[in-house]
Amino acid sequence: MRLAAAKCEGCGAAVPEGGSFCPACGRSQGTAERPRQVQSGWTAFVDRAWDFFASTRVATVLIILLALGSVAGSLVEQEHLYQDWRLPDMYYPDRYGPFWGRLYMALGLTHAYTSIWYVTLVLLVVVSLIICSLHRLIPLHRTLVKPQVWKLSHFIRRQEVTGETAGTLDGMESSLRKRGFKVVRDRECLYADRGRISRYGPYIIHIGLLLVAFSAMGKALPAMNQVRDVWVPDGQTVKVPETDFAITNHKFTMELYPSGAPSRFATDAAVVKGGQEVARQTIEVNHPLRYEGWDIYQASWREEPGIAHVAVVDSGGRPVATLPVDLRNPAAEYAVTDTVKLVVQSYFHDFVVDSATNQPTNASFEVKNPVLLADFVESATGKTVGKAALLVLGQTPPIFEGAYRLEVQKVETRWYTALKLHKDHTVPFMYFGLFVVMLGMVITFFWFHWQIWVREESGRLLLGARAYKNKFGLKQEVRRLLGTDSGEGKIA
Repeated sequence: MRLAAAKCEGCGAAVPEGGSFCPACGRSQGTAERPRQVQSGWTAFVDRAWDFFASTRVATVLIILLALGSVAGSLVEQEHLYQDWRLPDMYYPDRYGPFWGRLYMALGLTHAYTSIWYVTLVLLVVVSLIICSLHRLIPLHRTLVKPQVWKLSHFIRRQEVTGETAGTLDGMESSLRKRGFKVVRDRECLYADRGRISRYGPYIIHIGLLLVAFSAMGKALPAMNQVRDVWVPDGQTVKVPETDFAITNHKFTMELYPSGAPSRFATDAAVVKGGQEVARQTIEVNHPLRYEGWDIYQASWREEPGIAHVAVVDSGGRPVATLPVDLRNPAAEYAVTDTVKLVVQSYFHDFVVDSATNQPTNASFEVKNPVLLADFVESATGKTVGKAALLVLGQTPPIFEGAYRLEVQKVETRWYTALKLHKDHTVPFMYFGLFVVMLGMVITFFWFHWQIWVREESGRLLLGARAYKNKFGLKQEVRRLLGTDSGEGKIA
């Protein structure tokens, strides 16, 4: 006993047993609405979040916000780039004014690329890129890998390029394969495509952008992005913190415009490791010294009083000795004669009296108002034979007790160069991400995905083709396949 043929839900025509589409109208069969399953609150939230981030409009808004944040960060000097020795809370109010300077710091614009809001935007863009890609890539991949081969004639006639010719599917399949197409057959229908990889191009670009974003976020990890700042006086060597090498400042040079503004400043610097110079170069702005992955940049400079030549004068007004006193770090004691020495009791490089404690202290890091308090002591017995207080840069007369007093003969200026050391382990990943982006762009714009459907009807072949790019090239390809030049077929 034969079962009655199924009927189309739309037009009522007979549908072959096991068929999914009506041969008359093309309507998909078995699409009756199924009862909805009740979703839990968490599932509903995840679905709504997925749909939100899968929206290209949301992705566009996030990218625009990220771009605006990047522009704002480029317009405001960043904390690790400005060429000044002062701390941010001193520099920015002076640079932009008290109100705007403090506002920029409060908003995180002075360290925009590591601020919470910028990192959050990057994370949101990353999430959006991942979800947008998965939301479209998975269905696309399924469609490309398992294409629907069997098509009705009215579907084929609706394609961008159509035509027909005499022949067989076997002959058409052979021609398509020779021209580099991948071919799949199903009964009296055939599907072929070429350049399928171009459909993956935008998602390759997304992967590259994700690599760039992850590289940028990696800069927040101390081990991935290391920065050191050192101040090195002229002619001295300073060890770089948390490394096994030091930097010698052989000579700091500054050239000025007629207006007095600096036109060039540079440091003749050397890297010292194990007591030996292992690298040496004149460091200028944008011309760093590179050593073992470290980029050593010229960041800033400052000038301050360096060595004070202090004369020890006896009660008769005769100079007894001249002492070179380092105003940044004076020695604990100095030999005056064979029997007398000067012992430093207290030293302040920027002397001020604290109003709260009424005790002397330093007002700043700079050498601005150096004051020396010292005793004259007999070397053999340790007996104090005099006291002296010296305001090095002031006009105040020397204050002393005993047979000796101190007088300043001259003060030599000392130059300090500020060098910034930077080692960024994220750079290779960043460059690789940019390479992937460029590869995706090449695949997207220079590969063309062409799809061709062929149906055999009454001894003739009906062909329909679609091009996602380069429709003109596809028309020429179809002409060659159908043999229109020799009059064997026709193309619409």
